[in-house]
Amino acid sequence: MQLRGKRPKNSFFTRGANKPARVGGRQTASSLRRNATEVMNYRVLKKVILIVVAIIVAILLIMYALALVYNRTGRFTVSVQKPDATFAITLSESPDFRSSSATLMNDQEVRMTNMCGDNLPKNLDHINGEHNGENYLAYTFYCKNVGATACSMHYELTFNNVTNSVDEVIRVRLYVDGESNDFCKTRADGGGMEDHYCDKTFAGNYLVCYDYVNNVEIEEVVRFTIVIWIEGDDPECNDSRINGTIKFDMTITAKPLVED
Repeated sequence: MQLRGKRPKNSFFTRGANKPARVGGRQTASSLRRNATEVMNYRVLKKVILIVVAIIVAILLIMYALALVYNRTGRFTVSVQKPDATFAITLSESPDFRSSSATLMNDQEVRMTNMCGDNLPKNLDHINGEHNGENYLAYTFYCKNVGATACSMHYELTFNNVTNSVDEVIRVRLYVDGESNDFCKTRADGGGMEDHYCDKTFAGNYLVCYDYVNNVEIEEVVRFTIVIWIEGDDPECNDSRINGTIKFDMTITAKPLVED
């Protein structure tokens, strides 16, 4: 008595499987079944390879797109943070706010060589928008209180993407409503503050400064200008800084008034 599912030793299928692939130049049934399986496996493998290649191409395209967007952000970007109905601010390149935005950028890459701060124009705080020079970045913009009450504008200026330690010789001048300060890193030899164009040292490893403008009334406008250059009189300014890169970002946040 045969058990169900158990193939007899001399069944048609058993005899067919034991036959050679070809008999007299003709393929046997087992050979045909094996070839069909191989074709199916090949088709499946081909589809898998195509899917993997498509995924890799898509990832590369996304990375390329992100790189393009990143490169277009330029060397300086400013943005406002967390706007709401009570404490809200907006940005513009002109004091009349014909157009406004939550983000502004100086999208021209400035190729700097060392220069002395004495050679900077005297009117840098009075030209709207992007007004870069041959060896310096300059950008003037305006921040307006469009909220429902008076506020304080807290700002933070940071930098990143530093190569060749160019931050050691960079100078950053920040005007806030006409009042300016020059910022730079401390001396590399541990001697403290630099002698040339340095009112204040950087507030952190990647932080230029942070502060606030208090009592900004509704519809009141605050003017900011940032100027960046490589100070040629800095002792650290040498050929090792050539081809160095650096990028700056500034955020401004509207908050309740600061109690005196």
